[in-house]
Amino acid sequence: MAFTELIKNFNKTRDYMRDFYIYGFKARGDFNSKSLRTYDDEKRRIESWLGSYVRWENDTRGKRVYISLDTSNMDANPLYAAWKSKSFTDNDITLHFTLLSVLQSGEKNVGELTDAVCEISGRTFDVQTVRIKANEYVNEGLLCKEKRRKTDYYSLSDFTLANLPVDKNKLLEAVCFFQETAPFGFVGNTILNQNDIKNDIFRFKHHYIVHTLEDGILFELLQAVGEKRSVSFVQQSTRLAKEMVQFCIPLQIFISVQSGRRYICAYIERTKRFHNFRLDYIKKVERLDVAETFDELSEQINNAKHLCWGVSFGGNTRKQTLQMKLHIDEEKEKYVLERLRREGRGGEIKHLEKDTFLYTKELYDTTEMMAWVKSFTGRILSLEGTNQEAIKNFYSDMERMTAMYGGEH
Repeated sequence: MAFTELIKNFNKTRDYMRDFYIYGFKARGDFNSKSLRTYDDEKRRIESWLGSYVRWENDTRGKRVYISLDTSNMDANPLYAAWKSKSFTDNDITLHFTLLSVLQSGEKNVGELTDAVCEISGRTFDVQTVRIKANEYVNEGLLCKEKRRKTDYYSLSDFTLANLPVDKNKLLEAVCFFQETAPFGFVGNTILNQNDIKNDIFRFKHHYIVHTLEDGILFELLQAVGEKRSVSFVQQSTRLAKEMVQFCIPLQIFISVQSGRRYICAYIERTKRFHNFRLDYIKKVERLDVAETFDELSEQINNAKHLCWGVSFGGNTRKQTLQMKLHIDEEKEKYVLERLRREGRGGEIKHLEKDTFLYTKELYDTTEMMAWVKSFTGRILSLEGTNQEAIKNFYSDMERMTAMYGGEH
């Protein structure tokens, strides 16, 4: 079969783009979940979209392909190309242009619309086919529909950039910004492309461009949250190399300020626990029934969020306590004390004596904050807490560092 840039299954392309962009260490033979021919097709497709951003290296395992780019030098996210490559049929093209052309002369019911489409195109379409395509465009905002008695009437939408009650140029400047900072930025990018405008104003230092690969999942989950529905979805675990179906009530979207990953905070009725699922591991979301306990669960989450260091609930809702005694020179290291206040996420700071401070924090999962705790290495006098395993691991890591680099305990 001839290679094409267009795609039917976005999930498959999403998986390969994530592997190339995030991991970038796999050789051709490591992609064993699909055939090698599938790998070759997906690689060529991604190369056609991303061009000079695709790199490769050779090692003992073979040729490793990866995506390398500097987000601070980009005017737009190149991964948006995946959203603009959906395959289509001859009928899709014919109906697109004929529907919009026919409705230029004014409103028509579905029967009149079908007759006019058949006359212009020289092809035969049944009423149901035209109705489905017209309703699809209604959902996209291109057409308007009004039901009179038992008949549907369609007309062109009058929403255009030219009709907006604001300065178009100022609006497009805002689109340049939000195409990169907001979810579903590919919508803004499409608007800019249609107006032949490039973003020559903004650049972003910390920019998680890979988020766009999960925007379809995000949209489905946000719809479920807005409608207060439970959902089922397929969760793919790369560690266990298998898929699992999860049933839960989605409540809020969390974003890690450390890794940039996005999560859906959900309540699992089977285990009676809150849990955060990574969006990049989710596919095939299905909305289910309205959850009667949604408001109650949302209130519980809002009351509990301050006890999360990041996105982990620690597998339970029992509070853990961490106490870190620090030596900080009050005269020369005020910036360290300021950092402790700024980054401590609500933890209590007590002045014990000269140059000695005690930081105390209650939270659900002590393990999640240990990377931050280790950033004070050299100033930590003692570390205590209810999560003894986390404390033990900390001292074990310090002993290993001492053995490797020398120094005093």
